[in-house]
Amino acid sequence: MVRIRFTKPAKEAEGFVALAKRLRVICLPEHTYEIAKSGLTILDDLGIAYTVIAEEGFDRACRALRNSVASKV
Repeated sequence: MVRIRFTKPAKEAEGFVALAKRLRVICLPEHTYEIAKSGLTILDDLGIAYTVIAEEGFDRACRALRNSVASKV
C-alpha cells in the first residue's frame, strides 16, 4: 500500500476515478489517498502526476480506519 497525493489539483478527480474503477481507494484527509502499489502504474500510463507520501502495509491502513480516535480527525 502507498499513500499518495496528486501533484496537480486539476487532475485529482481524473486520477481518483481512474483508480477507483480498477482497485480499492482509501480516501484520507487533506486530499490524500491510499492505494495498492500496483495502482501507480495506472497513473503513470495516464500521465497523471502524484507524490508518494508513505509506503505501509494493508493491515496498518485497516487499523487506522477502524480506530475511533482517528475518525474524529
